Amino acid sequence: MKTILTWLVLADRAVSITARTLSVLALAAIFVMFIANVFTRFVPVYNFQQTDDWIQFCLIWMIFLGAQELVRTRGHFVVDVLTERLAPSGLGRLLALVVALIELATYLVICYYGWLWVMKANAYAQSVPWLQMRWIYMAVPVSAFFMSCYGIRDVVKAATALCRKER
Repeated sequence: MKTILTWLVLADRAVSITARTLSVLALAAIFVMFIANVFTRFVPVYNFQQTDDWIQFCLIWMIFLGAQELVRTRGHFVVDVLTERLAPSGLGRLLALVVALIELATYLVICYYGWLWVMKANAYAQSVPWLQMRWIYMAVPVSAFFMSCYGIRDVVKAATALCRKER
């Protein structure tokens, strides 16, 4: 059991480092493309026609990987006003479990419909002829999958807290 837990902690760190690194790289790429695009408008040395599609690609991946990391760290917007005020009572722990279940259901729905969206996407980027839009949209189900994993973690934590306090 301890080796499984150790493996899960290592996988969690790897996912976190990967999401943060890719988000920072995407932000840096967006910044460089914006600066290069502005520069070439005043000094026409090269025509950056593809930057809009690449900026869209980087922006979508950065947003969804960032959201995934916020879910992992519980730094995203959560409904905890009632659960904190009712924390000493069993009702607060039950409400925390309900909120965790709703969050998990939301992540699972986003993941499912994100995969459907990716599978149905047949379009290509406008100025990058080989870039399929499904690679841009892939950020949705990939991030939602990891959000679902963290949602399961939160449900287990809330259920464990509820069971421990009721005894």
